[in-house]
Amino acid sequence: MIMLDSIGERSTNAANSEQSNTSNHTNASSSTNTQSSTNASSSTNSQSSTKTQSSTNASEMYRLFVGIQLPQDVQRVLDIWKDSIQKVLPFQKWTHPQDVHVTLSFLGDASAETAEALAADLRQLAAAALPLTLHAEGLGVFGPPAAPSILWAGLAGDLDALAALQREVAGVCARHGFPAEARAYRPHLTLARRYRTAAGPFKRSALAAAGAPAGGWPAWRVEDIVLYRSHLGRQPAYEPLNVLPFGEPST
Repeated sequence: MIMLDSIGERSTNAANSEQSNTSNHTNASSSTNTQSSTNASSSTNSQSSTKTQSSTNASEMYRLFVGIQLPQDVQRVLDIWKDSIQKVLPFQKWTHPQDVHVTLSFLGDASAETAEALAADLRQLAAAALPLTLHAEGLGVFGPPAAPSILWAGLAGDLDALAALQREVAGVCARHGFPAEARAYRPHLTLARRYRTAAGPFKRSALAAAGAPAGGWPAWRVEDIVLYRSHLGRQPAYEPLNVLPFGEPST
């Protein structure tokens, strides 16, 4: 009896051990499956998130224009001069020094892919262009005579070369779906916007009273063009997306 009890006990213990092993195996298998399922779900979510982010970036719209940037020393000259003429010319919003530029072609809204393709063609155009020289000269206004909307500085220098460059840029932009403007090209530097009517009706004599920067109107050498992105409500508002250098003249 003792031997039978011992054998029965050993048999019972073995069965319990087997049941325990089976349970552990089942739990381990369940844990592995759960972990695998969790990892797979996490991977799927991660891939989905990446695809969503990529899709969002691809669909992002840029507000674009092509222009000529001013060197920093010219920006400083105009900025110092601006501070001295604001009482004579009381406009509400003065252009940030880094935003003063010569517009070549305003484009409007476009996708990131279009901007990239346009930049590639503009780079080829710029590589075939030669440097030119410009300088600011004189003041003028756009808008109603008594309350003009824009205060600008005129340009002088290689204006024929500038006009030819502008036509080439407009042609490249047209091939990417941006039609050329119907109005004649009038290059200038926008200095300020919205005349303060509280100061009384605008008088053109104020333009002469403003004079010129100390040392005369600044000149600079143009050696590249820029594809800009415009950001509303930000200062400076214009972000250079691509600076496209001119090729050197052949010798």
